Amino acid sequence: MHKIIAIAFVLISVCGYGQLTTEADFKRQVYDNEMTGGIMLHTRGFGINLRRMKFRDGFNKWGWEIDLASIRHPKEVKLRSQLFFNSNRSFVYGKLNGLYTIRLGYGRDKILVDKTDQGSVSISWVTIGGPSFGILKPIYLEVVKEDQGGQDFISTERYDPEIHDYVDIFGQAPFFTGIEKSNLRLGLYVKTGFAFDFHLSDKKITTIEVGGIADLFPSYGIYQDEKVPIMYEVENYNLWLQFYITFNFGGKWN
Repeated sequence: MHKIIAIAFVLISVCGYGQLTTEADFKRQVYDNEMTGGIMLHTRGFGINLRRMKFRDGFNKWGWEIDLASIRHPKEVKLRSQLFFNSNRSFVYGKLNGLYTIRLGYGRDKILVDKTDQGSVSISWVTIGGPSFGILKPIYLEVVKEDQGGQDFISTERYDPEIHDYVDIFGQAPFFTGIEKSNLRLGLYVKTGFAFDFHLSDKKITTIEVGGIADLFPSYGIYQDEKVPIMYEVENYNLWLQFYITFNFGGKWN
């Protein structure tokens, strides 16, 4: 997280330096629409973002976004087999499921500080929320077993903490193994942050956005009193808080 914050401050500082080279003939044009896409890094993983906004006036935009993101448990630690040195696959011991979310949100982007000259930076406040569809993908491992003739072989199996011991694990199976057995957890999310647009052209968008996200997957129905089961024998959660930084690129049009 410290690295994410440091990168954000360095980039924002560099953007601010651009304000020293301005042109007096800069004229701001108000557009009707904008669309951006970008890469998101956060304290629980990473993801991608697509956002479509429509201007209500010169300083307020409303619209929707789609996030695809991974969410890691804070106790996850990647390991490699200590017995099978030729293994090139890492794994997280005790991890039952991987959590991935599809967020569909609607909200506002309010411009707080507008561009005054070419090369200056605009600052806006983003607040978006909506449903968060959590996908729990079971973890499959490559496990070393012995056949009747005493020869070792690799078996791909769903991780079971009652069966699989650390010393028998060769590595994690390919990502898509067992994806058809994934479960869906319905939830909600809220995102708020500040976006810094420093593109030289008023028609183009290049922003750094920093802020926080909360994903809540409540207990209900068959999941009554059950938290999101990512890890074995450690505390799991229903509420996941993340700090994020997103690098967005896009454009505006009428």
